[in-house]
Amino acid sequence: MTSNKNKQYQDEQYNRTPDYEMGSGFSNYDRLMVELNNRMYYEKEIYEKFLNENGLNAEDTFDKNTDHAQLLETVYSILQTLLSNIDMYRKIETEFVTSGQAATALQDRLKNLRAEINRIKAEMHYDDSDFTFMYYTR
Repeated sequence: MTSNKNKQYQDEQYNRTPDYEMGSGFSNYDRLMVELNNRMYYEKEIYEKFLNENGLNAEDTFDKNTDHAQLLETVYSILQTLLSNIDMYRKIETEFVTSGQAATALQDRLKNLRAEINRIKAEMHYDDSDFTFMYYTR
């Protein structure tokens, strides 16, 4: 899967090979876990499959210039699956008293995440289609 994207970030600070001794850089899997607040809704292998579905390899170095939108799409996909299994979500996110509160919070997060994905794609000038962001507003 290749797409034409412009580089938003001119320096290379967002494209560092992970060095676990120095604590620098991220793999795509590491960055996914940061986005999910290190919540293990699923096993690692499932997260790796979600990354793969969105065109990312879990062990590859995360490059914000090219991988950011795909990574957020992965987070969105994962959270979307939890919407249909709100009890599993509540096992990890224990601050919700009712399933309704959990579902509302999750829907709000999905809505905000979709807005962020759309913003990033618009700023990065993804060449998916001439009409992709025809109705995009801030």
